[in-house]
Amino acid sequence: MPLSTSGETAVALAPDRPTPPARFRGGFGRELAGALAVGLSVLAIVVLVFQVLAWVRDVPGPGATMVGGHLGAAVLAVLVQRIADKNGGWVTTVAAATVVVITVVTMWLLWWS
Repeated sequence: MPLSTSGETAVALAPDRPTPPARFRGGFGRELAGALAVGLSVLAIVVLVFQVLAWVRDVPGPGATMVGGHLGAAVLAVLVQRIADKNGGWVTTVAAATVVVITVVTMWLLWWS
């Protein structure tokens, strides 16, 4: 059967547009900051679960400072990491470095000191 018969209108297809160049996504520093933000989030959940288990068993747990500090640090790190993911250039670098600082300060204040 023919592709076209008389009386039908032929429609020309638009030429293929070149694909835009791939945007630079950050590299190792941004990925490290993302891993640290996820790690802080997991650690916050673990500390919260241990506190709830301590309440249920009526034993001392990590405490409100430990739980609140971890939850606050995790939320802050994830928000800053979102800034790093959405932007490029120096903004990404500063945001990724901020996530590293948040992680180090959290670990220093709540675990090592």
